[in-house]
Amino acid sequence: MVQISYYPRVLIVMMSKIKAADPCNLLIRMQFGEWPKNNLAQIHASADPDGQGEFCGQYYRLQCSDRYFGALFHRMRAGVFDMVVMNTVQEHDSARSNNRFRKVFDFINKRFGDWLIRYGLWEMIFRVRLSTQIEKFVKEFKPDIIYCQGYSLGFISLPMLIAQRFKIPICYQTTDDWPSYTCKGFPMSWFLRRSTQQLISKASLRMAFGEKMQRLYESRYGEDFDVTYHLDDPQRFLVNYDVKTDLAFDSKQYRIVYTGSLALRRYEALQDLLVAVRLLLNINLKIQIDVYCSGLPKDLPKELLDASEVVFLPLPSHDNLPRILSTASILFLPESFSVAPELIEYAISSKAHLYMLSGKPILVYGPPCSGTVDYAKTAGWGCVITERSTLMLRDIIVEMFMEEEWIQQLRANAEKCIHRHHDLYTGQQHFHRRLSSVVN
Repeated sequence: MVQISYYPRVLIVMMSKIKAADPCNLLIRMQFGEWPKNNLAQIHASADPDGQGEFCGQYYRLQCSDRYFGALFHRMRAGVFDMVVMNTVQEHDSARSNNRFRKVFDFINKRFGDWLIRYGLWEMIFRVRLSTQIEKFVKEFKPDIIYCQGYSLGFISLPMLIAQRFKIPICYQTTDDWPSYTCKGFPMSWFLRRSTQQLISKASLRMAFGEKMQRLYESRYGEDFDVTYHLDDPQRFLVNYDVKTDLAFDSKQYRIVYTGSLALRRYEALQDLLVAVRLLLNINLKIQIDVYCSGLPKDLPKELLDASEVVFLPLPSHDNLPRILSTASILFLPESFSVAPELIEYAISSKAHLYMLSGKPILVYGPPCSGTVDYAKTAGWGCVITERSTLMLRDIIVEMFMEEEWIQQLRANAEKCIHRHHDLYTGQQHFHRRLSSVVN
């Protein structure tokens, strides 16, 4: 392994605070995993998220003074956040309650909160500005480069303001096509897309997520984009498994495991899976569905909450994830058939590479437009269903239990895909070289 002696000082400008361990920001932690902590600083907007430890050496949370009419903005933002935040898995028992009025109230609140976020005119009214506090933070850290992802007008504008004031290059990376679905209404959508074009044009380094997104972004913005993927260390997943004991019909316990967020109505796919599992009782095939998730949506159907076949569990830590995945008979990777295509068309699930690394059979269920579904089908690492059908789900589960040769081929395809796109060391080296080339 080549020893790297120089790491640029990177100012990360992102909404969510990056923790050493948390349910999100995995991409950041993997790409910057070898960076000295003191060479990383972040400007963010959120309170401390769930998680432990500090990933960066320094942090600055946006204050009221960093926006026009900032005090009013923070009061409004807190109210909307309470409307849309998910219930914790620990609140599962209370979510099972028959308090219909509470569920209706939560549902209406969530819809109203989603509407406010979607049409976010407040981003124009409460614009981000370069306050003396932000300037002081940047001057003291002395960054070599700014890393950003956008996702809101404020976090599109702020990297450009800092870059212009301090003459610092920008690295822009995105993991999905958020400009196509963020802030739908006019004039906000026009301002957001115009600002995104400006940010991408000013960036010295641009990174897209997967080849499909690279082609789209190079065509849309007329700039070159590097291709990046999620990364992890294959050595973490060296768990002994045997396809015969994993999937044999004479086994007493079968588990279909899902890990991740239930946002974007992914719970609809779990409803379909539940129906398919119940259909399999006709051939005496009993399966438990384990859902490891970061939270329960307020509009989660009661059918899932009350199902004896479904167990909701807290999202495992990154270190514990390989062990959790190793206990599965099948890993479930769904996208909803009812959400707008632009929400999922170019995104690749942050679970896809983790599922591949586990060596377990992967059942991919979602519309063909989904970036995750397209990736699984093209690279051949998952059993893919692109139509919404409980009967097809039932049949493919039976096939996955019986067709050993097919499962072994899927595993071989997954290993090739991991080596090509998701190896931690190779990805980190490439990321380091590209950032350093912009600074030097």
